[in-house]
Amino acid sequence: MLRHTRWKLPSVALACCVLLACDPSSVAPRGDATLIIRADVSATSVATVVVAVTAPDIPATLVFNIPVSNGVASGLITIPAGSNRAIALQAFDAGGVETHSGSVLVNVQPTANQTVAIVLQPLTGDVPIVLTLGSLVVTVSPLTASLTVGGTVQLAASLRDWTGSPLTGTVIWATSKPGVAMVTSGGLVTAKGVGSTAIVATFQGAAGTATITVGP
Repeated sequence: MLRHTRWKLPSVALACCVLLACDPSSVAPRGDATLIIRADVSATSVATVVVAVTAPDIPATLVFNIPVSNGVASGLITIPAGSNRAIALQAFDAGGVETHSGSVLVNVQPTANQTVAIVLQPLTGDVPIVLTLGSLVVTVSPLTASLTVGGTVQLAASLRDWTGSPLTGTVIWATSKPGVAMVTSGGLVTAKGVGSTAIVATFQGAAGTATITVGP
């Protein structure tokens, strides 16, 4: 009997090793991802944006508050990298009344993530909000300019990642109202008619905006 027991012990030890290797808790962490959330809310009554993140492998809902300053909602969220991250967004006015909502399901990498656009639909009389979520931000300068018909202004766009480090790349320029102002591929704006228009610089799904006002 003693000899028989000596043969069984290694088998039990081997079975335990196999179980440990299959245990998900033994897998190394996948790391976190920090994402930039940004939206122009100047045409709305939005005072803050609440972000909630859920996933099958996230035990408790992650919640973040994105502040609004000078008509722009901007902030960072850090979440575990992985697949099927459900990101729900709600916008509220200064009185705490919900004004917009939207959601997106994304796969998040621990390194750089492509920027995606999320449309928050209004629950009241406000206009929709287009919110961007990704690893970089586009900033246009100057943010505003006033011109007369025929006048010009040169805009510049800067690219930065979530750490604030500068990035290199070529943005695509566009105008929302060609009858008010046109923009070249290099960011030179020419006023065409009286009114106001947004000049947008886009890079990998992220966008920065300048407002151009044209007087007579």
